[in-house]
Amino acid sequence: MTAFEPSPPSSVPLAVRTRLDTTTGDRVRPGSQVSLRRTDLDCAAEPPAMLLALAGEIDASNSGWLTVRLSAMITSASTGHAGAAPSGGVIIDLTRVRFCDATGIAALVEAFKHAESMHLVLELAGATGRVDRILRLTGIDDVLTLHTEPADALKALCSPA
Repeated sequence: MTAFEPSPPSSVPLAVRTRLDTTTGDRVRPGSQVSLRRTDLDCAAEPPAMLLALAGEIDASNSGWLTVRLSAMITSASTGHAGAAPSGGVIIDLTRVRFCDATGIAALVEAFKHAESMHLVLELAGATGRVDRILRLTGIDDVLTLHTEPADALKALCSPA
């Protein structure tokens, strides 16, 4: 898989693409690549949400890059970007992540802490198989809600509290 393959259709309804950011981590060894794609989502009367879709494998060779990119995207969501209003929250879609080691989990925890410091809600969605298992074994589900689908995370962000 390359970072430039088209993504499958998202299960998130009402997607409004105002800016797309598709980038890849440095390829250090075969199979060690992650990509990040941003989509802004409409939440009707609520502030918009930002969907950050990850794909590939997250490990020590690219988790530093991912931490920096997630931080930049979360800051962008908090302050608004390209004339858009600030987001009400961030969804990290793990549907296409095939592998995540401890450094990947650390990148997700760092993203959560950064979102919290920017007064944003961060939701995780779509983890399956080994990725879902490792997230639950490490207890990240005690801190963050793990949604089955990105659409479920969007509903959680957009519903009144």
